[in-house]
Amino acid sequence: MVGPDALFASAQRGPERWVHVNLIQISWLVRAAWLPLTLLLVVLFQQSGSYPVVLAGLLAATSVFWIAWLWVRPWRSPIPGGGVVATLLLMAIAATSGAATMIDGPGWSANFTAIVVLEAGATVRTRPTAGVMLMAGVGLGLGTWVHGGNADGLWGQLPAAFYFVFYVILFGFVALAGVLRGLRREQLVQAERLASQRQEASKQREQAAALAERARIAREIHDILAHSLAALSIQLEVADALLSEQKDTVRALDHVRQAHRLADEGMEETRRAIDALRSDTPPLPDALAAMVGGYRREGGTVSMYVEGSPRPLSVSAGLAMLRIAQEALSNAHKYAAGKPVELRLRYGQDRVTLIVTDNSIEMAAADAEVTAQSPGIAGVSGGYGLAGMHERLRLLGGSLSAGPVSGGWAVHAEVPG
Repeated sequence: MVGPDALFASAQRGPERWVHVNLIQISWLVRAAWLPLTLLLVVLFQQSGSYPVVLAGLLAATSVFWIAWLWVRPWRSPIPGGGVVATLLLMAIAATSGAATMIDGPGWSANFTAIVVLEAGATVRTRPTAGVMLMAGVGLGLGTWVHGGNADGLWGQLPAAFYFVFYVILFGFVALAGVLRGLRREQLVQAERLASQRQEASKQREQAAALAERARIAREIHDILAHSLAALSIQLEVADALLSEQKDTVRALDHVRQAHRLADEGMEETRRAIDALRSDTPPLPDALAAMVGGYRREGGTVSMYVEGSPRPLSVSAGLAMLRIAQEALSNAHKYAAGKPVELRLRYGQDRVTLIVTDNSIEMAAADAEVTAQSPGIAGVSGGYGLAGMHERLRLLGGSLSAGPVSGGWAVHAEVPG
């Protein structure tokens, strides 16, 4: 498991990380400089008392413990403490410096106590904080008992017990400040962790989207190539048979021209699919209108109606509806050439419906057997296959049905939108 130190450090990048690490090191250096500074203040300003040897011994012990604490305290870590050893050293410093604070009257030795209490509170752990506060109170109490009587402190000559109470309350507030500081640090660590998790989740979403996009492109290109190449193969095989077996160049040339037309259509469909996958495709009504225009130029008769207020669809849904319309018009051209076809696009409350109806009685008869085997979906020949379109719509939460109606054939497709 990654600890908060690693999370905190790993979240830093570039100059920000450099600045943060250096601030941590500066904090460590300040604590190192605190020892000689406080000792100098004690020597210069500590009031003379009756226990100079005891005071010197306590300060010497405090100095040893302080140096040991700096040794075990992590140099590059924003987390105070450092384990059980560091906590024990903090408690020892609190006891010796607390006693030194009161042994010759309240003085500058309290600086040591304040720092270790602040450090313990910043760990935001109950036991270290309580242990350091307890040892500070023991040291202060011992020093007060040894000093006895009145002490000459901040407010002049007052009972030593008064200064004892003052320092206990003061160090309590210092510990609280340390706790607040530790909580703030943990909030920052949590924020960094959440930012890191969000970044990782975003990266995974991008990877999943890229994979889905690749799969979608592969599916579209596969559909186009499968249709185009299969149709080309059939036309070329027929042309080959006509030439080699019947020497019928006229009909063979017809099939070669048909193969050429299919190749052009395949190229056009590939371009249209790529445009759609790039989200450059026009709105569905405009794309259908362009398709209807092409059908009319080939001699077909088709009427188009749009009901409701057009609204954008997802790229996948729009492309699927275009494919279905293309399949339906292709089959109408094959089975009902010259007969009227009606294309109706209907925008409902939460569904978009496409209905293509023609008078292809021959198509209805040709597909009756397949339809009986797969009710509701005709296994029409040619095109991209309505059965394949049905599977695609199912993935989008839509539906597709195709079958005979009064006097012809109808394809009915729905998608959410």
